[in-house]
Amino acid sequence: MMLSPLQDFLNHDADDFVRSELLSAIDQLDAGQRRYFTYNTFNVLLDADTQLATVEDELDVDRSETVALGAFADLLRGPT
Repeated sequence: MMLSPLQDFLNHDADDFVRSELLSAIDQLDAGQRRYFTYNTFNVLLDADTQLATVEDELDVDRSETVALGAFADLLRGPT
């Protein structure tokens, strides 16, 4: 079974450095800001106005997933 782009990103690209970088960027986002990150096989767009995070598969333009910014941050922090 194929994983969703978000789960694939969390399992393969989101090491401790990536997680820390994205969480820091989320904490620093101001209204009107959009931040775009490119990693090994995934891109991540953080949008302060819509409060959404989009994970895009760099190798398959039709494969992306969008979630609430807060939910994305929780996933990056992992289980507590």
